[in-house]
Amino acid sequence: MNDHEKNLPRLLAALDAAPVRELTEAESNRKEHLLRTVMSSATSVSQPTAPPGRRRPWLWVAAGAVTATAAVAVVAQAPHSASGSGPLPAAELASWTGTPSRPSATSPEATAAEKWCVKALSSDYSGKPVSYANLDVRGSITSVVVTDGKTTSYCLTDKAGHGMAEVIDPVKKLAGNAVEVDSAGGHGEGSTGLNYMEGSVGSDVRAVTLHDGGRTIEATIQNNRFTAWWPSAEPSGSADKVDITLKNGSTRTVTGDSIFPKD
Repeated sequence: MNDHEKNLPRLLAALDAAPVRELTEAESNRKEHLLRTVMSSATSVSQPTAPPGRRRPWLWVAAGAVTATAAVAVVAQAPHSASGSGPLPAAELASWTGTPSRPSATSPEATAAEKWCVKALSSDYSGKPVSYANLDVRGSITSVVVTDGKTTSYCLTDKAGHGMAEVIDPVKKLAGNAVEVDSAGGHGEGSTGLNYMEGSVGSDVRAVTLHDGGRTIEATIQNNRFTAWWPSAEPSGSADKVDITLKNGSTRTVTGDSIFPKD
């Protein structure tokens, strides 16, 4: 490295008009998270970046087109889609609610989401009987977990047939008070950006509440699995902090990154 390269950070800092200040704890955590993401990206071009833990390719569906793409942690590009507006339009994301409604499995929203998810992953299910869980509606977007006993998937879809689908792992057996992410990701940016997170909870966990960018997100829990998603102009694939409430009424607060699997 020559002298010019060594002095470059100092020279750039001198040109920054913003006043110098200490980072908050949340900003520091995101800085470290972004650094890990960038370093991972630099070491492997073919492997998508990710926050701690695992994520798999999503199927994005818009205007009748299906595109497989990988989850992106800190996104600098819009999601792939046939219409160019993203698989879940800005207007639909804007209808999001932190506390979801949970319709019955026979409701119109549930029926449409279930059919959409099975069709989007038709090569995985191939006409096999399936069951559904973690059904919730946030605004005009429905999320659901679908399984045929062998393949399990997590799906988000709106009434117009835009959406995303991902094959996920079975629920992991955890300690009674534990929460662990199986898959999480950040997609898009600006008005079409979103974060999602899903994973396992111990048998003593009654509620999981995420906090990110000023939003409070009440996760849906069923069959020892939690699911949650929320709009984000700058998706990171994680949350600032997480409240874990147990059946005995006690609550503890942890950082979002702390519930990802440890390497």
